[in-house]
Amino acid sequence: MTMSGVALAGMSIPGFAAALAPGRDIAPSSLFSVVYDNGFPASAAFGAAAGQHGYATHDIDGDVTEFWMNHLAARWRHEPVAIAGLTHASALFVLERMGWDHGLRVVFRAQHRSQGNGRIEHQLAGPAAMLNAFEQAASEHPGLGACVAGMLARCYRPEPAPSALAIPARPRPGQDAAPDPAPLVSWVIAPRPSSASARNAFATVERIV
Repeated sequence: MTMSGVALAGMSIPGFAAALAPGRDIAPSSLFSVVYDNGFPASAAFGAAAGQHGYATHDIDGDVTEFWMNHLAARWRHEPVAIAGLTHASALFVLERMGWDHGLRVVFRAQHRSQGNGRIEHQLAGPAAMLNAFEQAASEHPGLGACVAGMLARCYRPEPAPSALAIPARPRPGQDAAPDPAPLVSWVIAPRPSSASARNAFATVERIV
């Protein structure tokens, strides 16, 4: 992926950015599950790549109901653990609102919109350290799924016991896909900061790279 012509906007959370500082591969927190949708090739590739990184993965197949009813609801009642995904925006919409009742918020969000001819525009918002991790992963992985999985691997470790569960992309030769009217969204839903100072001291970060 090339790294030109995209604005990155995010928030720097005290303590969180330090945990993701250069030289550390993962943060102290872990992911309960990584969500993907096999109906989208990039999302399916993301699920496969995330599995290779050791994450528990779950294919929602266009509907979060089974994942929520059989896996996530009971876990969030017990503990507000983090989850991540690369899905259609409607899946994030549902999971985000369910998370509100358990003290969780979307801490990272990126919209990935196809521009045709194999190019993808990424609009990112989140902690500055996660934006840094995305940029580094984007420089190493031409595919969207592997890129997002690579970002997660720099920021979160898998749970010890797996549960059941704009940056334009480098154009690919011969690929001339029409722009996707329904862009995919990558996201992380995690517990909100526990202290008032952490919640209130968000410094906005904007970059054009």
